[in-house]
Amino acid sequence: MSEHKNPYPGENNTGHFWDDEQDVRELNNRPPRWYMQAMMVGVVAIVIYSFYYPSIPWFGDHYKGAAGWTQITEMDESVAELKAYREKRFAATEQAIADSSLEDIVRDDELRTYSIKTARTLFADNCAACHGAAGQGNAGFPVLADDDWLFGGSLAKIEQTIINGRKGNMPARMLGITDAEAAKLATFLIETGKGAQGNPNPADKVLYLTKGCIACHGPTMKGNQMLGSANLSDSIYRFKAEDQHASVVRTILHGVNNPIDPLTQDAVMPAFGHSSVIDAVQLKKLVVYVHQLGGGVPVGPAPKKAVAVLKNLKYTPVVAKSDLFADVIATAEANYKKNLDQKAAWRDTAKIIKNAKKSKDVALATAANTQAVNALRQASIAASASPSF
Repeated sequence: MSEHKNPYPGENNTGHFWDDEQDVRELNNRPPRWYMQAMMVGVVAIVIYSFYYPSIPWFGDHYKGAAGWTQITEMDESVAELKAYREKRFAATEQAIADSSLEDIVRDDELRTYSIKTARTLFADNCAACHGAAGQGNAGFPVLADDDWLFGGSLAKIEQTIINGRKGNMPARMLGITDAEAAKLATFLIETGKGAQGNPNPADKVLYLTKGCIACHGPTMKGNQMLGSANLSDSIYRFKAEDQHASVVRTILHGVNNPIDPLTQDAVMPAFGHSSVIDAVQLKKLVVYVHQLGGGVPVGPAPKKAVAVLKNLKYTPVVAKSDLFADVIATAEANYKKNLDQKAAWRDTAKIIKNAKKSKDVALATAANTQAVNALRQASIAASASPSF
């Protein structure tokens, strides 16, 4: 075998060629200085990083790092920062919801929209597991997106349900109904619920009338919201199932929330108003959200407020918007100006206003406003008592 000769012996190459013509060859030059410097910086950075942050595992645990940083603490700080921002950014809106009635929140476009948007997460966290992400109702739980309500769909009823919870009740085997009679009654109820498309047997209606069903569900089978009894005439089922007939039979024979019967149907709604899960403002927003899912009883327009007819506006005092200093001092100045216009100003009212503005003292501002209001009242009495020519 002949010895391989390097055709470029003085070129500082490795002797390895990438093509037959030996044009593409591998040189043995040193890396650029900037490259070596960058590598050394990287080595130092690794040492610093490993010291500052959690890194090296040892003795079943790991080195915690000089910074004490963890992903959990960073997440908690980010959540706290976001919460603080939201509290500052939406403080006025949150306060408006706290101060407003449920009806006024629904009537106000801004408050209603804000409540729905912010309650979507509340609903997902606390309600969706049973009622579905869109209120469509999971198996065995009521639909919240239609107008078929067990206890009522008004704002007040929904609020009552969320605060106090609900627990359904239906006796098992009312008046000794047999299995065969339960099967016939279930068929009658299902067929009646289909409306014009149904084919109920009129003879089986006797079971509905004589086995105690009418007492809660009424002669028209539409139920009673005062009792929480279901509407049996609309094919909307509290315990919806693939075999609906079997489900209805089970309810008739084993009842609802019967503690001594393992086959009873369970129907319990937790009481969120008696826990720390949601606060009062969140509860209001959640009520509005459920009401607006599609089946809430419509809210009428706000009642018209009686407007007081003022006999003479020039003697009517201005009322402060709040107890804050800025509002009180502005009111005092406005009422004092009315005093001046009617030439009824008290001598020291202006001095009290001046001192109050210097000291930012709410008590002084209130005192000045009281004097100005009293001066207006005196002027009004004097004007009405004086003879007119």
